[in-house]
Amino acid sequence: MALSPVLEPPASPFPFLPTTPITPTASPLFPKPRIAPSQACSATLPNEPKAIFLRTRKAQLQDARSIHQLIDSFSHDGTLLPRSYAEICANIRTFTVVETHTHQFLGCAALHIYGPHLAEIRSIVVRPDIKGCGAGGQLVHELLRQANARGITCVCLFTRIPSFFKHFHFYVAERHAFNDKVLKDCSHCARRNACDETAMALGELPASRDKPQNDPFLLQQHSELVQLQL
Repeated sequence: MALSPVLEPPASPFPFLPTTPITPTASPLFPKPRIAPSQACSATLPNEPKAIFLRTRKAQLQDARSIHQLIDSFSHDGTLLPRSYAEICANIRTFTVVETHTHQFLGCAALHIYGPHLAEIRSIVVRPDIKGCGAGGQLVHELLRQANARGITCVCLFTRIPSFFKHFHFYVAERHAFNDKVLKDCSHCARRNACDETAMALGELPASRDKPQNDPFLLQQHSELVQLQL
């Protein structure tokens, strides 16, 4: 959880970020969060006091239904890629949730790890009625902390709101830099030829030697070659 005691992380793989210990209000991947984990939000929610304190934690299987319902509500218009309840259950360990101090579910996000060279922030969403209170920033802050703790050198995401992620020092990048992501999702997406999302990254872009060797596109091309007999 974001309110846990101070941890001693390994040296940050991001050379432009400090290597000071992780504290509840500072992360090596995002040294200046827009809202501190202990800062109050003034939104009004049912059965909650006027001042609401936000915190993050790793998702439990019991959160899968709430996660699925929230993601599904944003997938019909194409804002998020649809994810089935079964898929969320199977990947629940990749999810982090943000909630009030009284355990009211507010939002979620997942960190998909491709390897030490790359992780992806995906399925990040918060309830519409609490937007502007910093819940989304809490999620990004926590996922970057998790990525840094694992020694991951680059975090990527595909988004329609790049201005939000620029607050966290993400920069626009070319899609082909994230071969793992393209092969996993983009090559099967119905909008792959008319995508309106912006690819962004934080950290060092994966080098060609870091990309998977078993590229299904390359394998398919090679399998279609026929040696001519001269």
